[in-house]
Amino acid sequence: MNLPNRITSLRMVIVLVMIIVLLFPYPTMPMMRFGQTMIPLVYLIAGGLFLIASITDFLDGYLARKLKLITNFGKFLDPLADKILTNSAFILLMMSPAWLEVDIILIPPWVVIIMIIRDLVIDGIRMIGVSQGRVIAANSIGKVKTFLQIIAILLVFVNDWPFAWLGLPIGLTITDLVIYAAAATSFASLWVYVIANWSVFRDSR
Repeated sequence: MNLPNRITSLRMVIVLVMIIVLLFPYPTMPMMRFGQTMIPLVYLIAGGLFLIASITDFLDGYLARKLKLITNFGKFLDPLADKILTNSAFILLMMSPAWLEVDIILIPPWVVIIMIIRDLVIDGIRMIGVSQGRVIAANSIGKVKTFLQIIAILLVFVNDWPFAWLGLPIGLTITDLVIYAAAATSFASLWVYVIANWSVFRDSR
């Protein structure tokens, strides 16, 4: 296994640790204060793990291209690790843990549904493309979507810090706006992807 694939595999391990940290049935949870913002300690730990995993997402792709170590295994594992990372965080951050004693921002379920449906549809199109001998690459909107997803998840982990003091007049937080932007961009990338690759359905008849 080459270096980029090892880094990708490490990301999978980090995600597993993050899931365990978030799902462990803590009886109580210490809260950390940052100005007026209260953040559960476990969210700081999980957020740190998520940040490290996100950095490896950039690092493995960069090294694979720079060192010319792109493999079929890497092409399969890297996007899978990305989806497991973001979708796991989205699912876990839309739930309110039993030990939670302060108000924190949760991700709306409808946002998570959009994200997961988007990934399932695009994966299906790619599978059809592979069966037809096509390589269907990601579009630029999809990359923006991934960036917004990462920022949104990190902001939820830190409960909108350091923007909580802004008090937007529309009753939303900066984190809310980034979450909605990620959902809108996800839907837009799905629409563009389906339109751009509609021919795979015609050719599969």
